[in-house]
Amino acid sequence: MSTPGPKPRVVAFLAALALLAVIGGAGGWIYGARIADQRASNPQVQETNDTQDTPESPDTPETQEPPRGEDCPRATQVAAEGAGSPGGLTEVLFIRTEDDRQVWICRDTAGTLFYQGYIGPADGDFIQGENALFLTTVEETGGGYLATNQTDEGTTTYSVTPYRLTQKTNDKESTFPVSERRPD
Repeated sequence: MSTPGPKPRVVAFLAALALLAVIGGAGGWIYGARIADQRASNPQVQETNDTQDTPESPDTPETQEPPRGEDCPRATQVAAEGAGSPGGLTEVLFIRTEDDRQVWICRDTAGTLFYQGYIGPADGDFIQGENALFLTTVEETGGGYLATNQTDEGTTTYSVTPYRLTQKTNDKESTFPVSERRPD
């Protein structure tokens, strides 16, 4: 007499349940990463959502100026003014990748966005076209910023989020993880 094993229907049910758990976990992780990118790239939206139900304290002024970021590098200020900016560039996002690439997304007093990329020591000179790249074609995306550089060799896009820098040139893509960022 043999002992009966698990019924085929039970085994199939448990396998399907395990598969659904893996798919659900992966989907939740991807969704969470997108939300984290969006919140990190737009902290004012998160602040509004977090304080929406909190009554305003009587000591809070009715109109407050939004927090001002750090000033962008001097070379970026000069390049932006040369491109017609009224100046006053402040840092919206700064990232440094694990291989020491640095990117600033800056906004001037008129609200125009600029991209400044730099590879070199923290106190080094920015030499546009050699170790630095200044771009005026920048748009805000759901979780970060997208800068475009059009050259004779083709189009290069730089996708900048608080967590990664992705560079895509003529269908070749490279991603660089972030080791430092502001705001944190």
